Amino acid sequence: MDIVIGLLFWLHLVALAMAGSAVFGMPVVGRQMAGATAETRPTLMTIAKGLGTVSRAALAILIITGPLLIWLKYGGTAGFSVWFNIKMVLVLLLLASVIYSGILGKRVQGGDRSAAAMLPRLGLANIVLMLAIVLCAVLAFG
Repeated sequence: MDIVIGLLFWLHLVALAMAGSAVFGMPVVGRQMAGATAETRPTLMTIAKGLGTVSRAALAILIITGPLLIWLKYGGTAGFSVWFNIKMVLVLLLLASVIYSGILGKRVQGGDRSAAAMLPRLGLANIVLMLAIVLCAVLAFG
């Protein structure tokens, strides 16, 4: 069972790295898109779609491996500190934000400038959420 738990934890960390690359990479692409020419915009959109796919895959893996780890390693959440509960609330907020980012991304493709203006703020919020989630995980599982 230790090998299964170790593999699940490894997969969880890989997914965390994937999510981090998307969370930190998307604002960089967004900043480039603001001043992009008509010729470079499709390439940047392709990169943004790729990062979005990585983000969604990472979240799916995290949502599967996290509860499995909690169940297999700890037998449930009984006895966890408040930091774990805060982390879970932040995870839900990040999930909602990623979904909303995807919706805004589709609107941007359609030419919606107000959606394009909202994405940088959402990107910054996602970075803050990701950093807070990792901090809470460290404090919860130390």
